Amino acid sequence: MFWARRLMTLCILRQVSSWSHEPADNGAHVPARIAVIGGGIGGTATAYFLQQHFGDDLVLDLYEHRTVGGRLAVLEIAGHTYEVGGSVIHPGNRYMVEFAKKFGLQKKESCSDGQVGLFDGEKYVFRESSWFLVNIAKLIWRYGMDVMTLQRNLQETLKKFGRIYDLQAEGQAFSKVSALLHALDPSFLEMTHVSVRDWLKKLGTRDLIIDELVTAVTNCNYGQTADLHAFVGAIAVAGADPKLWAVTGGNKRVPEELLKHSRATLLQRKVEEIGLIEGGGFIVTSVEAETPENGERHSLNNNVDNTEKELRPQIYDLVVVAAPLTKDSSNIKFVNFTKEFTFPGHYQKIFCTMVQGKLRPESVKLEGDSVDEILVTNTSLIFNSIGKQSPTDAKCSEQYPDVWKIFSGISLGEEHLNTFFEELKLFHEVQWLAYPHYDSDQQLGDFELHPGLYHLNAIEWAGSAMEMSNIGAKNVALLALKHWLQDPAAGKMDVQRDEL
Repeated sequence: MFWARRLMTLCILRQVSSWSHEPADNGAHVPARIAVIGGGIGGTATAYFLQQHFGDDLVLDLYEHRTVGGRLAVLEIAGHTYEVGGSVIHPGNRYMVEFAKKFGLQKKESCSDGQVGLFDGEKYVFRESSWFLVNIAKLIWRYGMDVMTLQRNLQETLKKFGRIYDLQAEGQAFSKVSALLHALDPSFLEMTHVSVRDWLKKLGTRDLIIDELVTAVTNCNYGQTADLHAFVGAIAVAGADPKLWAVTGGNKRVPEELLKHSRATLLQRKVEEIGLIEGGGFIVTSVEAETPENGERHSLNNNVDNTEKELRPQIYDLVVVAAPLTKDSSNIKFVNFTKEFTFPGHYQKIFCTMVQGKLRPESVKLEGDSVDEILVTNTSLIFNSIGKQSPTDAKCSEQYPDVWKIFSGISLGEEHLNTFFEELKLFHEVQWLAYPHYDSDQQLGDFELHPGLYHLNAIEWAGSAMEMSNIGAKNVALLALKHWLQDPAAGKMDVQRDEL
């Protein structure tokens, strides 16, 4: 099979060796042929931004061999749907806010008081009250005024990060993740080379805040300790904002609408190879996708026997890989390039278990008033967080069953779940390679692998979030436009258009 595939690729390369890669700067309005590989939030946002920049001078294919939405997904339980992937959006995420507004997507009604408890395995070191002023007093009583300093530092970081929207509106793009961070603020690049623990200690933050508040949110949001690098740690802490929101019907509605408005052709195929054509352009070789049952689409195993499947090559001017490229998460081969591509790190395995049942208060040391979400400060426990869920499309006045979401680093199974639930009606486990495993001294990747070939998900090594994917998508769309037009200033005037 390997040699047959290689022979076919070589034959195609010979046939197109004289194919001329003519950019659109000759006035002929030759449409650009672009492939986007991956149909998650990043891939669909890339397709959307490409359509915005290239307009009608574009032939766009999007390859997705699973379900559009990627790590944004819902699961049906007792007649309702619940988020099992990326579930919250920060109010400062400008692209997500604008997408929802443009596509007429409504914010999901919040049906919870949002009371949170920080659990160390034996007791709750902090429990929220339903009264705002009481919470402020409790926070200051335990953590001192440093907690306010932490909040101010975070707001300043978010303000600096918000510069990316102005830079991108001006048409600025970056071939390296490090260059993008440095353009926002030199300290951002420095933050990727120090742990969030050491960064906060340098700012004078008390150990108690790091060991409890910061560890709880890094454990919940990334399944990791406060030893991950400081930039992604700041993203994790921002994920504790009380004004977080979600889309009615599920956040996957955003990539679905992005794909529709991009007018890209959806190819339900799995990409096997990307080959470089002498003289310019690429060959993308794919096979027909499997049709997995619900749940299998999130499998950690990407290895599929394609021996009997028909390989289909397709020629493109530009290619965007909008999927993780690591040894544990991708089998895409790169053919005929002058250098060998190596991709760092691995993705963190996480288990999301959705449970319909009644929580045993004593199993999580609850007495008196309950909490809606339990965050764990002790990373040796078997779960990272437990949170009560509301359906993606239900009104708060409606009746719906008790459903809980548990994040853990291991598969819990019915035996463990029976410990936590006295009425276990059903459960469903979804396995994810959810986000990178971060180091305290992080190696960052490149957006541009080769002129005309881009890797959007390189941005995840700075931080993994829906809006980070959108920012990476805008960046590679601008890089693609500049390369195609051979014009470094291309994209600058898009800010004058009445669109994103």
